[in-house]
Amino acid sequence: MNTFRRSKALLAAFVLLGFLLAAQVQSPRQMTVPKEASRERVAGTIARLEEEQRSLKETIGRLREELAVQQKLGLARSESLREINSELEKQRLAAGLLPVKGQGVTVTLDDSSKAVGAGGDPASYLVHDYELRDVINLLWASGAEAVAVNDERLAGGTSIYCVGSTILVNNTRLSPPYEIRAIGDAVTLEDRLRNPASLAKLKSRARLYGIQFRVTSSKEVTLPAYSSGFSLRYSSPAKDGG
Repeated sequence: MNTFRRSKALLAAFVLLGFLLAAQVQSPRQMTVPKEASRERVAGTIARLEEEQRSLKETIGRLREELAVQQKLGLARSESLREINSELEKQRLAAGLLPVKGQGVTVTLDDSSKAVGAGGDPASYLVHDYELRDVINLLWASGAEAVAVNDERLAGGTSIYCVGSTILVNNTRLSPPYEIRAIGDAVTLEDRLRNPASLAKLKSRARLYGIQFRVTSSKEVTLPAYSSGFSLRYSSPAKDGG
C-alpha cells in the first residue's frame, strides 16, 4: 500500500514537473504578445486622447469667442440700462417724485391778526386759495424748479382749492400760516416777489386788512418728494398701433 502511494505521489510529482517545464518553455512566446498588444493599446489611447484634446481646444476656443460676444452684449445692455436709469431719474426729478434741495425763497402767508371791524367781512382778513395760486404761479413764471406748500410738494396733478374756510392742497387740509417754499435762483425769485407790480391785490389786502405776507431768501431750501397719488379718470394705456 505504501509502495502504491509512493508511486502515485511520484507520478503526480512528474506530472507537475512536466507541467512546470512546459510552462517555462511557452512563457517567452506568451509574454511577447501582451507587450505588443499593450503598445498598441497605449498608442491607441494616446491617439484618442490627442483627438479629445484637439476637440476640447476647439470647444474652448469657440466658447471663448461666445463669451467675448456675450460680454460685449452685456456691456452694451449695461450701458443702455444706465442710460435708461439716468433718464428715469431725470424724469422722476422733473415730476417731483424725489426730494430736492437748493437755493431759493420762502413766502409766508397768514391770516390777519387784526380784529374785524364793525360791519366788516371776516373773509377779508383770511388768506384764500386763489392767493396761494397767485404766489405759486408767479414763482413758476419766475423760474422756480420745485415748489411746496406746508411740505406738500406740487406736481402736475396738484390741485389747490377751498372748502369753506379750509384750503386743500393735494387733497390735504392745510392750516395757516401757509409756508410756500421754492427752489430756484434766489435773487430772481425774491426780486419778482417784491416787485410792486407783482401780486398787487394780495399786497393791497395786506395793507388794508393786515394779511401777513413775508418773503425770505435762503442758500439752501429743502423740499420733500411728492407723496400724493396721480388720479387718471379718462386716460388709459394705448394699444399697439392704437
